[in-house]
Amino acid sequence: MSNMFLSHIRLYPIKGCAGTDVQEARMDGRGLQYDRRWMLVNPQGSDIHQFDHPRLANIVVSLAADGLLAQAPGMSPLHIPLQPEHATPLTVQWFQGSCEAIPVSDGADIWFQDFLHASCRLVFMPEDTQRFVDPEYALNHDLANFTSFPYHLIGEGSLEDLNQRLAIPVPLDRFRPNLVIAGAQPFAEDNWHVIQIHHHTFHIVKPCDRCAITTVDPVKGIMTGKEPLQTLARYRTFDKKVLFGQYLISEDTGMLHIGDPVHILT
Repeated sequence: MSNMFLSHIRLYPIKGCAGTDVQEARMDGRGLQYDRRWMLVNPQGSDIHQFDHPRLANIVVSLAADGLLAQAPGMSPLHIPLQPEHATPLTVQWFQGSCEAIPVSDGADIWFQDFLHASCRLVFMPEDTQRFVDPEYALNHDLANFTSFPYHLIGEGSLEDLNQRLAIPVPLDRFRPNLVIAGAQPFAEDNWHVIQIHHHTFHIVKPCDRCAITTVDPVKGIMTGKEPLQTLARYRTFDKKVLFGQYLISEDTGMLHIGDPVHILT
């Protein structure tokens, strides 16, 4: 009998902004419902991210009764509807790909511009957007949101192992996982191929290679130097990539809950 369980579920509705922990979440065709379905883009339609705008980490986005609630220091809360009013789609792009998206509103754009001191627009990925996982890793023409893969998993033991090597421990926020597993040995997830969370099946398809965004302090909204990337690189470098965490795909839909048991199938 497995002693592993799902200890955290975290949503990041707006790509690049801070996320929020939830007790349960619905799995849909692109990952967790509402996860990374919104994105901020520059006037050229390219995403803006914490590497260039670390203050994004200070924008906390949570689910409200009828939309999203964005909060940031010194700003009045911003309500964002789950379904933007009709607008002309535009092509947006980010490191992993491009697709069509819908602008949310002028009011939302002004709010984010005021906080970030940068020209940007908030866009939404509608249900009919055909954004697919890289065929090299896909199971069956899997859909994705504004990321490479639907799910991102980290083991608590792996983070504890890293923090024992750091002078100043870092929180989970640095790595932006959706799913966190408790009860496994450090980096046990490196050897998993198929797992089951409650009765939902997930395929581990690719390790996550890390970049300098891990050096952004999510509380202060500033880049802090070389850690934890420098320490990770000393013992987690494979083929010149620093690996920490795993990307997952699931063809299942339904609900995930904190405390759901985790079983390794292969």
